[in-house]
Amino acid sequence: MINPKSIVFVIHGLPMGGAEKFLISIVNHLFDIKYDPVVIILSNDVTLAHEITASIPIIKVLKNSRFDLSISHRIKQQIIIHGARKIFCVNPYSYFLTKLSFFFEDDYQIYLSPHTTKPFSLYNWFQTFVYYRFIGKQDTVIYLCNKQQDYLTKKYSFPACVQTVIYNGINTETFSPSHFIGKDRDSIRESFSIDKNDKLILLVARINPEKRHTDALNALSIVHKMRGVIKPHLMIVGSGNQRLSDRLKELVSILQLDGYVHFVGNHSDVRVFYFIADIFTLTSESETFSIAALEAMAFGLPCALTDVGGAREMIVEDWNGTLADPLHPDSIAKAWLNALKNNQNGHSIREHVKQRFSLNSMLKQYVHLLSQPIMISHRS
Repeated sequence: MINPKSIVFVIHGLPMGGAEKFLISIVNHLFDIKYDPVVIILSNDVTLAHEITASIPIIKVLKNSRFDLSISHRIKQQIIIHGARKIFCVNPYSYFLTKLSFFFEDDYQIYLSPHTTKPFSLYNWFQTFVYYRFIGKQDTVIYLCNKQQDYLTKKYSFPACVQTVIYNGINTETFSPSHFIGKDRDSIRESFSIDKNDKLILLVARINPEKRHTDALNALSIVHKMRGVIKPHLMIVGSGNQRLSDRLKELVSILQLDGYVHFVGNHSDVRVFYFIADIFTLTSESETFSIAALEAMAFGLPCALTDVGGAREMIVEDWNGTLADPLHPDSIAKAWLNALKNNQNGHSIREHVKQRFSLNSMLKQYVHLLSQPIMISHRS
């Protein structure tokens, strides 16, 4: 039986990450406004499952082996059981496995939200190229920024389809320095062995190769060698690749940065780190549209970001941040120093996020898109 209020979301899993937080905000909002969202996950990683409203079904559909394509049929079965005609896939792999069983269906609307942009290997490019070949004319691709749309359509020669751009948004009431009124910022910093007069650079990102934490450490070393500059601290929030994490800690010692680099691991609530930091940074060679950067700016922090993905669409140079060349620690170090000089605009930086990147604005756009009638294109 068809349920016009049912929308099925398909995602690889629910680990700690921006794409997963994005999905959770949408499904919870849809439930609040009387839709019937369903979440299908394709792995056993349910780290963030507790953040999804308890009444929303979360269904695991797992492969029995690496090449088990029966998973596509099992995804379709769950969609039929819940009476959904609209399917929202996060990232191309989820889209591909879903689309396999719906390729000749005209009465379903499939949305693809890619949260990755640059391929990390030639094999990954080829794999993703194959996935995107399944895009149909009535499918809708939702990009997170204009730069992503431009890059993906050229890099993968996208087939004809409906395309739109919706910026990520954050809850600016949740991410607000007002939650820390009356808190002693200096004592919190001292608990991490950071003096109240020292500068603190904050990096919030999973420890994976594309995030280029090594460039951040090398940039910090460059800054420390400059004359007349107070040696700043670097705080790294996040976990991930354990071997890389071990190598980063070795590099800290090699660069003689002991006592200035703080690995604090994963935290479900990172707001205290925004509160005690002076600037926020990302040193990635590949990003799409960073939610963490928006959260930091909502706390009034200027951002020093590498010029990748949608960074240029959120940063106004020398006002709310500075852009650096990816893979170039010298450029990153310069951007940090520039951002540290421009950290007096906290109120206006926060207002910028409230005006352009609020969660309410993002959710309204998704609800409008998902509430449109299904486009039926009969095949000849």
